[in-house]
Amino acid sequence: GLLYAMLVADMKLVTLLRPRKHSLHPSDLHLLFNMATSRTFLTGEHWMPMCFPKFNDQGFLHVYLSYISPYVALILVSADRDGFPALTQCRERIYEDLSSDDALQRLDDAASQRALRPSELGVTGLLQLYYRSKTLVQHFGTRFDDSVDEDQRRRIINTYKRLRLYISGGGLNPLRIIYHKCESDTVLAWQSSSFELYATVAPTMEVKGMIRLVNSVLEWIKNEEDHLFVVNAPSY
Repeated sequence: GLLYAMLVADMKLVTLLRPRKHSLHPSDLHLLFNMATSRTFLTGEHWMPMCFPKFNDQGFLHVYLSYISPYVALILVSADRDGFPALTQCRERIYEDLSSDDALQRLDDAASQRALRPSELGVTGLLQLYYRSKTLVQHFGTRFDDSVDEDQRRRIINTYKRLRLYISGGGLNPLRIIYHKCESDTVLAWQSSSFELYATVAPTMEVKGMIRLVNSVLEWIKNEEDHLFVVNAPSY
């Protein structure tokens, strides 16, 4: 009766096992992730019916949830409403396997770390980056550079939201690239068939320099894709 099995660390998908012909829609995954972060579920084992609207809005699946470490949650989704005892045994085997070679400790250590600094992407001058892969339906973002204060962070996020309206079809004529400059920073929004990207730099950087920077970041993301995203989720 098991349909999906996943490990989630600090609201990030670590791995996912799924049927070969079925995948969970991102909005259904978000329902699971939001539930997993509730303090109610941080201890013990939990078993509950749950509707996944994109999977089937007329029925329920049954979700097993248990934190196997302080940061890492095991989520098992089954079609069998009486499957709790079997999934409890699965949980014990998974916990033992992950603990035997310190994999669980390494997951905890990774989950407790903050997002990458912009400078760790191998470029100079980047203040923040957000990247969404359309093909993988996953996203990645850096933290803000330490030089960016709280007010500027809010302004940058609001700028991202406004620019996304223009490149996602919210406007009458969707745009592919937008260069937005103000006194405190410059934002580039870029949409292609495979990705959506928002990058912020200092206002002193010229357009050509920013394009070179973003191209370097895209190359870095391509090289690090296996580490940033779940690229080849196992299926059965």
